[in-house]
Amino acid sequence: MLPSLLTSRLKTILGSHYDWVIASFAKNRKWSLRLNTLKTDGVDVIEEFKSKGIILEPFGSIHGSYVFDREHEYAIKWTRSFYEGKIYLQSIASQLPALVLDPQSGESILDVCAAPWSKTTQLAMIMANRGSIYAIEQNQIRYDKLLYNCALQWATIVTGVKMDARHWLSDTGAAVTIVDETTDIEFDRILLDVPCSAEGRISLDNEKTYGFWSLDNIIRKSELQGELLKVSWDHLKVWGILVYSTCTLAPEENEGVITDFLFTHDDISIESIDIGLSDRSWWMHGLASFGRNTEYSPLLSRAVRILPSDETEWFFMVKLKKV
Repeated sequence: MLPSLLTSRLKTILGSHYDWVIASFAKNRKWSLRLNTLKTDGVDVIEEFKSKGIILEPFGSIHGSYVFDREHEYAIKWTRSFYEGKIYLQSIASQLPALVLDPQSGESILDVCAAPWSKTTQLAMIMANRGSIYAIEQNQIRYDKLLYNCALQWATIVTGVKMDARHWLSDTGAAVTIVDETTDIEFDRILLDVPCSAEGRISLDNEKTYGFWSLDNIIRKSELQGELLKVSWDHLKVWGILVYSTCTLAPEENEGVITDFLFTHDDISIESIDIGLSDRSWWMHGLASFGRNTEYSPLLSRAVRILPSDETEWFFMVKLKKV
C-alpha cells in the first residue's frame, strides 16, 4: 500500500489521470533501448536480434528507439550488440531530455549530474562526436562506470569531472581552475537531470521504490535542485539552453523549483518543447497550481510531464533559454 499522504497528493496532481497512473504502477512495464549510431546503423543489430527471436518495436517518432518485453532483457544482455556498445538499454522517458536539449555538433555541453551516464553518451551520439561534453559525477564507482561506458560507446568528446557539481561550478572558481586558468567557462547548452525523490519509478510490487517516501525527502531534494540550478545557470552562455528534468511527480521538485528560480532571475525565457509529442495520451502540460495555496508561473504550461504508462516512466522537463 502506498502512503496515504502520497496517494492524496497524487490525486491532486494527476486529476483524471490518477486511476490510469496508479494502474501503471502495478504493471511490469516494457523496457527499451536506443541504437548507438556512433557504432552502427542498426541493420546488424536488428539481424542479430531476429536470429535470437528477440522482437523489437520502434517507439513513436523517436528514431533509433525500440521497446521490448521484459522477458527478453536477459537475452539482450548476452548479445554481441550489447557487449560491443552498439545498443544502450535506456528508458524512453530518460531519452527525452537529451532530445529536448538538442545539442549541435561543435558546441560545448555540460552534463551536470552525469551518472548513470546514459544521457551523456546519448549527447555525444547526437553530436556525432564533434564538440565537447563535460560530465560531472562525484561518486567514484559511478564515475568509473561513466568513463567505461563512454569508452565502450565511442563517446570520445566526453571529459569526466569527479566532483560535487555545486563545488565545481561555485563562485570559488573551481571550474575555471580545472578547465581554463585564464577565463571563466560557459557552455552552449546544459543538461540538468537532477537527483530527485523518484516517484515516477514506483512499482507496487517493490516496496523499496516507495518505502523511503516522505515530504521531508521531497523538501531536501528541492533545496538541492535549486542549488544545482543556480550554479549551472551561472555557466550558461547568453542565448544558451538549459534543460531541467526529474523523474518525480512532486510539484515542489518541478514547477516549484522553476517558479522560485524565476523570482530571482530576469534573464530566463521558458521555451516550448516540440519533439513530436502529438499523442497526448502519455504526457500533460506543467501544473498551474498545487492544492489551495500554491500557484506556479503560468509560463510553466510550456513544461512537459510524461505520464507513467506501459512503456514510459514519469518524467518532468522544462526548457530554459538565457536571454
